[in-house]
Amino acid sequence: MARPQQVSDNEILETARRCFLEQGPSVSTDVIADSLGVSSQALFKRFGSKRDLMLAAIRPPAVPPWTASLEAGPNDQPLRIQLAAIVEEVSVYFAEMARRMSLVRWSGVPIEDLLREYDPPPPQIGIRALAQWLQRAHHQNLIRETDFQSVATALLGSLHAPVFLAEVLQQKQTPQARKAYVTEVVNLFARGLEPHT
Repeated sequence: MARPQQVSDNEILETARRCFLEQGPSVSTDVIADSLGVSSQALFKRFGSKRDLMLAAIRPPAVPPWTASLEAGPNDQPLRIQLAAIVEEVSVYFAEMARRMSLVRWSGVPIEDLLREYDPPPPQIGIRALAQWLQRAHHQNLIRETDFQSVATALLGSLHAPVFLAEVLQQKQTPQARKAYVTEVVNLFARGLEPHT
C-alpha cells in the first residue's frame, strides 16, 4: 500500500489560499486536497474545519513582510528612490491583503475573528516600522523634522485608500493606474518631507 503524500502546513496554506482566492469561500476542500494529492481528511486533521483552514490561509502575516525592507534602511540613495521602493512594495502588499479581506467578508466571517490573535495588529506594526524609518532618515538629513508617526499613518493610509475603494466599488485598478498613483504619492511625500534649507 502506497504511503500518503506528506505535505507541509505551509504547502497546504499556500494551495488553500490560491484556491480560496480563485474560487471563493465555497470552494470544496476536495478541490484543495486534490491539488495537494492528499485527502480532505488530512486537511481536517491539521486544521480542524474548512473555516479554520480558510482563516489560516488568508490571515495576514503577523508582521507585514515589507517592514524587513524598512529595517535595512535608509541608505545613501536619494529619498525619492527609497520612497518609491517602499511605496511600491507596500501598495502591492495592500492589494493582496484587500483580496484576502474581500474573501473574508464574502465568507461571512467577521473580520474581528481573523485579527483577534494579533497583539499588536499588523497595521500598527507597519506604522511603527515606517515611523522609525522616517526618524532614521531625518537623522541622516534626508528629511526634515516632523511627526514621524503621523506621516507614516498618512503615507500608509494614502496607499490603503485606493485599494479599499477599488474593492468596495468593485473596480479593479489597472497596473498602469496603480503605478501612476504610486508615483504621485512618492512625489507628494518627498516634496513635503524635504529638509528646510
